[in-house]
Amino acid sequence: MRAASALWAHLGWRGLALAGPGAGWIVVGLGLLLTDRPAVRAGAGPLIDLMCIEAWGGVWIGCGVLGLAAGLRRPGRDIWGFGAVAGPPAWWAMSYLAAAISGRYPPGWATVPVYTVILLLLITVAALTGRERRICTCERGGHRGQ
Repeated sequence: MRAASALWAHLGWRGLALAGPGAGWIVVGLGLLLTDRPAVRAGAGPLIDLMCIEAWGGVWIGCGVLGLAAGLRRPGRDIWGFGAVAGPPAWWAMSYLAAAISGRYPPGWATVPVYTVILLLLITVAALTGRERRICTCERGGHRGQ
């Protein structure tokens, strides 16, 4: 319980908003690498035209690692993390929209709101917590896990 409390004291809402999606993006990237999902290939078709699905899996994983790393930093030094975790859903939303509009994957329009809501929530947390100074117990010379 103490470990969870110490982790929360360090992360706060802003850190959680970076680390949570970061961890999720790593799983999404692994899913792109390890599973074959025809609907995802169709919706992400415009992106796959640029580079293969495995490379996009690597992008999701890389952005996830950056999001996790940024979640551990203090506000003011972590804005790049919001860019990292916002990138993949933004690109995926645009891809699904383009696939729907072009007729390449007509049901793609229904996936666009999912990625857009993720972006909206990330922007909201970044805006609401942007001036918040996070001071964790490790910076105050706290209990160090005791």
